[in-house]
Amino acid sequence: MKKFLSLILALCLLLSLSACGGKEEAVSVDVNALYESYSQYMPDMFFPDEDTMMNFLGVSVEDCVQYKVAICAEGMRADEVWLMEAKDASALENLKQLAQTRVDAKLEETVTYAPDQYVVVEKAVILTQGNYLALLISPDVDALKAGFEAAFQ
Repeated sequence: MKKFLSLILALCLLLSLSACGGKEEAVSVDVNALYESYSQYMPDMFFPDEDTMMNFLGVSVEDCVQYKVAICAEGMRADEVWLMEAKDASALENLKQLAQTRVDAKLEETVTYAPDQYVVVEKAVILTQGNYLALLISPDVDALKAGFEAAFQ
């Protein structure tokens, strides 16, 4: 009787644990729509084509399912936004390294020539969520960050 009761309890425990094992559905975010939600915070921006992204930023669009890259068109402002969905975890890691390299380069550029923009670049954030990446450089970085995080809720 004790063995039977122990077996029933073990089975109940196993079933209760397996009930919690459901996978969450991955959230799909339209990076173009997300960028549009940032429009009130963005100055006049330049949107590089595939060749410019590769030559200037090192970013291959082959690593992306979707992307939106915007660089401030005004030469003296550091604002820049990358919103990307990587094709896989390896591509995401590569994009993350490229984003950090970009921040480091912008810090080096602005430290002497544009100290007011250096402060903006210092507050830059690189965020990831699933296979999504955001590089956000803006005086309104907190609002952009909140928008990115809200897109996944």
